[in-house]
Amino acid sequence: MGLLGLNRLMSVQREQRCRQIEANRLLASTDKRKGSPCKQDNSRCSKRERYSQPDLPEDIWRLIHSLLSLQDAARAACVSRAFLCLWRCRPHLTFSLQTLGLSKMACKKGGIARDYNKKVDRILKKHSGTGMKKFEIEFYGPSNANTYYHLNNWLEIAITSGIEELTLRLTPDVTKYNFPCSLLSDGRGDLIQSLHLSHCSFRPTVEVVSLRSLTSLDLCLVRITDRELGILLSNSLVLEKLGIKYCDKINCLKISCVLERLSSLEVFECYSLQMVESKSPNLCSFCFGGEQVQFSIGEPLQMKNLQVIFPNSISFGRAELPFSMPNLETLNISSRCEMSHTPTAPGKFLHLRYLSITFAGWRFSRAYDYFSLVSFLDASPLLETFILCILQKGKHDLTLRDPIYPRQMSERQHDSLKNVKINGFSSTKSLVELTCHILQNTTSLECLTLDTTRIEFRCSDSSVDVCLPSDRDAIKGAHKALLAIRTYIEGIVPATVKFSVLEPCRRCYAW
Repeated sequence: MGLLGLNRLMSVQREQRCRQIEANRLLASTDKRKGSPCKQDNSRCSKRERYSQPDLPEDIWRLIHSLLSLQDAARAACVSRAFLCLWRCRPHLTFSLQTLGLSKMACKKGGIARDYNKKVDRILKKHSGTGMKKFEIEFYGPSNANTYYHLNNWLEIAITSGIEELTLRLTPDVTKYNFPCSLLSDGRGDLIQSLHLSHCSFRPTVEVVSLRSLTSLDLCLVRITDRELGILLSNSLVLEKLGIKYCDKINCLKISCVLERLSSLEVFECYSLQMVESKSPNLCSFCFGGEQVQFSIGEPLQMKNLQVIFPNSISFGRAELPFSMPNLETLNISSRCEMSHTPTAPGKFLHLRYLSITFAGWRFSRAYDYFSLVSFLDASPLLETFILCILQKGKHDLTLRDPIYPRQMSERQHDSLKNVKINGFSSTKSLVELTCHILQNTTSLECLTLDTTRIEFRCSDSSVDVCLPSDRDAIKGAHKALLAIRTYIEGIVPATVKFSVLEPCRRCYAW
C-alpha cells in the first residue's frame, strides 16, 4: 500500500470511529428528551414502532442518522419507518467503492460500472431531494457515453436539490469527461459553497456559470485555461480558499483585487505555469509547489503562513523572504536540490513561530552543511517549533572516535525555542553539530525528538499494521545514527528536556 493509500485508510478509520462515538454519546445523553424522529411518518407508525426506541427530538435523530455510514443508514432504513424517512432526507451522500460495499476486484474485472451505477441510481431515486447538503462521487469505470449519461444525471439531481458541497473525483480512466457547466446556470449553482473537481474538463463561460456563494474551490488534474479560470473566479466574489493542483493548461494565474475574502491559495505542480499574480488584499496563506516561477503578491505584509516546494527554496527562503514577507508566522520549506549550505543574510523573521525544513531529494549532488541552518534560528527570535526532515540518503562521515566541537556562528541564544524534531537523523557530522548547538544554546527547550528513519508511519501507531519498507543501507545508517546519538548527544541533554529517540521497528525490519 502506498503512502497516499495509508493516509486515506487512516482518515477513513478515524472518521468512522468518531461517527460511532458521537452517535453513542447522543443516544446516552438525550434518551429522556421528548420528540419524534420523523413527524411526517408518525401517523402511519404503530404504537410499538413509535416507542421501541428513545423518544428524541427530530433534529437529534437527523444528526445521529447523518453520523452513520451510508451502509449503516441504509440498513437502519430497512427496519424502521422513522429511519426510512430520514434516509430519504439524508443530507450527506458519499458514493465510493467503500461506501457502496463494492470490491476492487470487481473494478478490475470491469463489472464495477454496472453495479456502481445501479446502486447510485437506486439511492437517488428513493431520495426525496429535500435536505441534501453534501454530494460526493468517487467514480470508477470506463470512459464512454453511458458513464457520461449517469454522471450528468446524478449531478443534475444533486444541484437541483440545492446542495452546498459538491465533490467529483474521477479515475484516470474517465479522463474525457466534460463537467456540464450548464447545470450551474440560471442561479442553480448559487447555493454551492464548496466545489472540488478532479480528472475532468471544466469549461465555464460568462453566460453559464453562477457561483455566488462559493467559498472553497479545489481543482486537481482539471483541464481549464487561464481565461476560463478567470471567468470562474470573477463569478465567485466571496471565495476564501483556492486550490489548483496539476492543472497543466494554466500559464498565468491572476487573482483580481475583487476577491477581497480570499485568504488561502494553494498552487501545486502546474507545469506550464510561469507567473502567479495576486492582488487580493487579505491573502495570508500561500502554498506553492513546482518549478520556481515569478511571484507577485499584492499585499505581502498580510502573509502569515507560507509553504514553498521548489529547487533551492531553502536558500531562497533565508535570503529573500525576510524582506518580501516579513510578518510570516508559519513557514514550511521543501527542496529537491539545494546549494551546499544555507546562506547567512541580514534579514529577520521577527514574527516566525513555526519553521519546517524538508530536504526532499533522494540524493543531493554534494554533502549539505546542516549546521548552516543555524542561520534560520538566529534570524527568528520568537521561533517555538523547529522541524527538520531529511528524506535523501546522507553521507555518514562520522568515525565516532574523535570529539565534536560545535562551531559557533554567533553568540545568540534561542530563548523561545521549545520543540525540536529531526526526522532522518544520521551520523553526519554537520547534523550532529547542529543538534549539539541547539542543546547548548537553547535554555527554553522542552522537547527534542530524533528519528533515525526516513519513514512517516510505524507499526507502533495504532492505525498502521506494518512499517513502510526500507533498504539495507537505511538500516545500517540508522545503526550508525543511534551510535552517534549515544556518543555525542545523550550526555549533554539537560534533565528538563524530554528526549526521545525513534529507531527502526524490530518487528518489521530485518536486523
